[in-house]
Amino acid sequence: MDLLRSGLRRERVVLGAGLAATVVQQAALLALPWCVQHGLDEGIAPGDTGRTVFWSVTTCLVAAVMLVAAVAGKWWSNLAANRIAHALRADLATRVGALDRAAIAPFGRGDLAMRVTRDTEMINAWVQGLSRWARVAVTVLVVVPAVAVLDPVLLAVLLVAMPVLGLLNAQFPGRYRRANERLSGAHGDRADAVEDLLSASAAVRGLGGEQVLVRRHGEVSAHVTRHTLGVARISAWWVSAPPAVLRLAVAVGLAVGGLAAIDGRITVGSLVAFTSWMITMTVAVTVLVDLLVNRGQARVAAARVTEVLTAKPAVAAPDDPRPLPETGMLSAVGVSAVRDGRTVLGPVDLIAAPGELVVVTGPTGSGKSVLVRLLCRLDDPDHGTVHFGGIDLRLADPEEVWRRIGVVPQRPVVLSGTLRDNITLDRDVDPDLVREACRVASLDEFIEDLPDGYDTVVGERGETLSGGQVQRLALARGLLDKPPVLVLDDVTSAVDAETERTILRRLRDWSPQTAIVFVSHRPNVVAAADRLIVLAADREDMEVVGG
Repeated sequence: MDLLRSGLRRERVVLGAGLAATVVQQAALLALPWCVQHGLDEGIAPGDTGRTVFWSVTTCLVAAVMLVAAVAGKWWSNLAANRIAHALRADLATRVGALDRAAIAPFGRGDLAMRVTRDTEMINAWVQGLSRWARVAVTVLVVVPAVAVLDPVLLAVLLVAMPVLGLLNAQFPGRYRRANERLSGAHGDRADAVEDLLSASAAVRGLGGEQVLVRRHGEVSAHVTRHTLGVARISAWWVSAPPAVLRLAVAVGLAVGGLAAIDGRITVGSLVAFTSWMITMTVAVTVLVDLLVNRGQARVAAARVTEVLTAKPAVAAPDDPRPLPETGMLSAVGVSAVRDGRTVLGPVDLIAAPGELVVVTGPTGSGKSVLVRLLCRLDDPDHGTVHFGGIDLRLADPEEVWRRIGVVPQRPVVLSGTLRDNITLDRDVDPDLVREACRVASLDEFIEDLPDGYDTVVGERGETLSGGQVQRLALARGLLDKPPVLVLDDVTSAVDAETERTILRRLRDWSPQTAIVFVSHRPNVVAAADRLIVLAADREDMEVVGG
């Protein structure tokens, strides 16, 4: 609720305007039966057309006011709702971008997408409906006194119906909220299954794995269907039962009012007005039910959004960060990492001085990629320390660490867009620097041979690029900022030996004072090392060669 209230405070002026317009709209709507009442009782008389024209014109003017107010109220309410939803999406994108892998782990990628889309849309719908509370309030405040003036018996019919409606509505909110929470969780599971189906099916095709993914998608979709039907069942009763009570009250009121009109206690116009007001009250109760449903959905959605917005990265900035020098030596002293109670790395010692090429190698499972994350402070070691220029990285701002220590991961991400977009990440970079980075990564000739060059669209997830081209694109991206330390995680595993030798030679010439830590088992890389660190799978033996 704090999240919802903060959004409302930001848009209180626009929401207030929408609320005021809605009050005018509903007041005009309720005035129409009054105009009809007087038109029937006063305006229809033999030989007197003046009164008929007067009440007809008055009714038209009231209808025009209602139209203008309805358009204005809807516009301002939608404007405020969309601004709040847009701000939430921006906040979510900013927060997710700041979270590290450990903080994101509790959320699936598909589930995160659902929180950004479906949940924010639920909040959007709730905000749009806030002005409708004014319609309900104005209806109650006008109809009850108006019916009391018409006839006490008619008022009694109305007042008996109201507590029954209250008791009916009290049965549904808790059940609906719990059912909707289960449905939101099922949607998140299905979104994860869809993400896996789209991204992994090609990799396991031919091994029977695609059938597993399809079957998993079918199972979680069945859960979504079951929970959707559960929510729909509760919602159907909630939406139908309260208005049915009021419609029954209209029928009773029509009978009672008809007898009163026959007895002369009320006029025919008053009976028509009473029937119209009761129908309006029925609509108001239906609106109220919808508002309560939207409120339940919005609370569930806001809770899910808040979980992301309040998540904290495992790698956090200290309260008083120490500045890092512009250049310096990268060193790891006795670093180790533990995952789920099992040591996956270490202890490891490493030194990478400016201008050195340090190669880290070892068998599968020896913790090479874990070491990469520790050296770049994407994770913190469980034991030991990592320093740059003599400063413990945990004492520095992570953003500054990442400016000093660049990393090219083993599994780079390719974004939809052009080659230039992927290399620059939409930053304003000198085209000559882009071409130089591509030359060092041995990607320049490939790009220049393309009809559209750097403006070639790579397709979703880089589907038009080979594995080696993706690796070289990621390497060019990592070279643009010329960080004093560059950590490369097996970035030449998919290129041929000759291209690999070219990349190694150009890397050394590209920035002679850059310290390079290269994780690889490739013979060309190992042979070029100034210092070689061999990790052992049993964590008890580590060999340092050279330097």
